[in-house]
This record gives sequence, C-alpha cells and structure tokens, in this order.
Amino acid sequence: MCKECARKPKEERDVIEQKEEIFNYLNQSHISKKNVSRLKVLASSSNPKIAEFASIVLEVARVKPYKKRRLKVLAKERRDLLQQLEETGLIFAHHY
Repeated sequence: MCKECARKPKEERDVIEQKEEIFNYLNQSHISKKNVSRLKVLASSSNPKIAEFASIVLEVARVKPYKKRRLKVLAKERRDLLQQLEETGLIFAHHY
C-alpha cells in the first residue's frame, strides 16, 4: 500500500480492497465455493456499490464458475447478466 492510500480512512481503504477482491474473482480460472461464500458476505455489505458488484459476480459464479467461454455462455444464456457486467465495468476484469 502506498503512502497516499495509507492516509485514507479505513472505510475508504476497505472499499478499495473489496472492489479489487471482487474484480479478481472474475479474473480467476474458477470461482470456488470459498469464493462464493466470501461473495455472499460482500453482497450484504453496507456499501451499496460493493453489494451490487458482489451480487453480480455471485450470479456469474452460479451460472458459469469456470472462466473458459464464460462471456460466450453469458451472451447466449444470460444476456441480462452480461449487460450488468458491462454497465458496472466488471466486464473489464475478465481478461480474454
């Protein structure tokens, strides 16, 4: 953590770390059961953005936990979920 980030309030640092954690789940080759448990906790966060991001990624994990062809499956079966990924910017966490 850089000096600038270390000076930020703990709540703000936690939000940044939780966002990074959620983005990283989409970049993994498999969203595990342990990850799903953590996403459930994050989905009940008091921060609405964190809760929204976690809920979307949690739904992605339920539909297609493995990364291979994830976007293709979402485009075919859950276009609404793919749209949510695009609107929130979470789609950028998914490296092709």
